[in-house]
Amino acid sequence: MIPQPLTVATDWGAAAFPCLSLLFGAIAGGFVLYWRALRRSIPPRLPTVVLVAAGGLIAAWCMPVLFSSDVYAYAAYGEMARIGLDPYALVPLGTGDPVIRAAQLQWITAFPICVYGPLFVALARFFVSTLAPLGPLAQLDAFRVLSSAALLFCVPLAYAAYDGDRAARRRAAVTIAVNPVTIWCAAEGHNDVLALAVVLAGIALLRLHRTAAGAAVMAVSALIKAPGAAALLAVAAVERRTRAAAIAGLAVVVALSLPLIRGGLAQVALHGTYAPQASLQAIAGPLGRAPAIAIATALAILIAGRGLALVRTGSREGWIWLGLAGWTMLPSPYPWYGIWLLAVAAIAPGSRAGMAAIALSLTSLLRYVPDAAGTPNAPLAVTVGVLASLPLLALCYTKRPV
Repeated sequence: MIPQPLTVATDWGAAAFPCLSLLFGAIAGGFVLYWRALRRSIPPRLPTVVLVAAGGLIAAWCMPVLFSSDVYAYAAYGEMARIGLDPYALVPLGTGDPVIRAAQLQWITAFPICVYGPLFVALARFFVSTLAPLGPLAQLDAFRVLSSAALLFCVPLAYAAYDGDRAARRRAAVTIAVNPVTIWCAAEGHNDVLALAVVLAGIALLRLHRTAAGAAVMAVSALIKAPGAAALLAVAAVERRTRAAAIAGLAVVVALSLPLIRGGLAQVALHGTYAPQASLQAIAGPLGRAPAIAIATALAILIAGRGLALVRTGSREGWIWLGLAGWTMLPSPYPWYGIWLLAVAAIAPGSRAGMAAIALSLTSLLRYVPDAAGTPNAPLAVTVGVLASLPLLALCYTKRPV
């Protein structure tokens, strides 16, 4: 096997469990401190939050192995754009480019087509082009540095974006930026943190009554990753004054994202493999694809219905229920997807739904197991799905929400 610049645990079998145990233990210990910080009546000040997040990032960077190959794919998409290949299509056979070849080796001869917006592809192209003289490790680490820096910027941006008194806004910053899973995902280089930082910047501008600028910035986030568009739609549903600017921004996003849409319809929708892991659909997986999706959809509808009812009564917790409804529909909720769930939980982190969402960010770590150790058999897959979904049981508690 050709040595890779970054070591990623992939199909290691039993050899993966010592590394997974180290990661899970460190994050569990950090989660205890994180939970205590959330429960404090007076949350930490922003400089303290930044320092804690920075310390966590330094510790995460010391981990000798990663559990996601995404940064390899990021670099490959940028390299494909640089040499004239379409990142929204499968790589032609026989491509000898070293960056693309490294991604193929990491993903075992094939990596998925790009599912990110054109702005992120342009950013990836800039990184691989500019840092090519420094070698592949620098090209890969550039994405990790960007994501880590974005997490630190999320602290003041969250404080500026969320409403409430100072304590509530500090608590929102803590909810997002000090979560150990978020810190780890930022250190792995996932672009969700970057997209969320842009979303928070747009919302902060909206709070300053800069409607056009705020909507435009949020639209930019959708050119990085699709959840930015969902965030813009949610804001437009609440703030009537933003709707015209939001519609215009989304129209531009769709126009610029046509290659992504065509690629998704041609490759992912038609040729994608259904393999749910660590989710509600994984629990129902032995019943077959259609029943598993139907069960998850039914539960999502029930959760969304409760959320809409709460929103109509003016309860901010209702938005978290809607976020949880979306989470239940995911066949494979990776830990970095939880970053978006935390952003919703930050609206009311002390509520029942908020605590369930925060707990889900922790149990989502179990999604690493199938990739690192290997695809589990059916009973083990169901067990992992049950453990990962346990926090949803908190929604069954019938006490009147705060």
